[in-house]
Amino acid sequence: MSESMNIAAKKIVDEMVQKADRLKLITKTLKNGTCVIDCGVNAKGSIKGGELFTKVCLGGISDVGISIPGDLSDIIAMPAVKVKTDFPALSTLGSQKAGWKININNYYAIGSGPAQCHKFKEDKIYEICEYTEDSDIAVITLEADELPNEEVADYIARECGVLPENLSILVAPTSSLVGSIQISGRAIENGVYKMFEIMGFDVTKITYAAGITPITPVDPDSLKAMGKTNDAIIFGGRTYYYIEPEEGESLEEIAVNLPSSACESYGKSFIELFEEAGKDFYKMPKEVFAPAEVIVNDMVTGEMFHTGYIDLKRLKESFEVKEVRFDK
Repeated sequence: MSESMNIAAKKIVDEMVQKADRLKLITKTLKNGTCVIDCGVNAKGSIKGGELFTKVCLGGISDVGISIPGDLSDIIAMPAVKVKTDFPALSTLGSQKAGWKININNYYAIGSGPAQCHKFKEDKIYEICEYTEDSDIAVITLEADELPNEEVADYIARECGVLPENLSILVAPTSSLVGSIQISGRAIENGVYKMFEIMGFDVTKITYAAGITPITPVDPDSLKAMGKTNDAIIFGGRTYYYIEPEEGESLEEIAVNLPSSACESYGKSFIELFEEAGKDFYKMPKEVFAPAEVIVNDMVTGEMFHTGYIDLKRLKESFEVKEVRFDK
């Protein structure tokens, strides 16, 4: 992969700035020159804005679309986020992964996006993907309830080794439409993360990946929104992985242990697990971050393994679905 993910993402950022009014976004240039795009703090945001935000999270090298509706079963259908990528390991673990915990003078945010290629350039994922970020720009997406100030922007730029005027920051609260969309767009990432961090699998063998997850109903309560958005993946995310294993290497065990239902704590909502972890996102059991349903295609043997399932009952409980009937 020779293209810079930050440069690819910056092209999407430029489009968002140019079409800000149409996308219901608010753009601002801080005194230090950093571009900030409000995608849901004070701005309304939009479905297309959520799609572009998700593409930025993925480093600009994956395809994102919205399916309306995305069928979950014969009972309920909802809009859903579709993600397709030819660079599964790099775009997810090298960019989309929410790996940057930012806490500067009471400003708290979870950072994703290709700016992490600068901040964590020594991370193993870039080594195994043979990727080097050599651009002088950085693009970061923040899951936060407030917009960053110059101090926060200066910190991020400094950690990335770029000038503040070469930094772009996109912000979307969990309790916004864009926030709901971008989190639902993480089903593939959750599976790749589990394979890499927990199973010790060489994720560069994943040649292609695709996923679809329902877009969570927007909830103004930030804590409830966090629970619903993550439950969307745990109970309703579908993923497809095309893998080229070594000769004689079976993918059956990988497939069996990959879905969220293979986790011992399965059945508990995200909020329950979050509270058990002392409300620390980074202390939660890693195994819970996984898609509900998984298909693994062995591209060497042609075998296909199907595991996990869409847990409609728990999904509807999390989404607080109220069945309404009109009697004539």
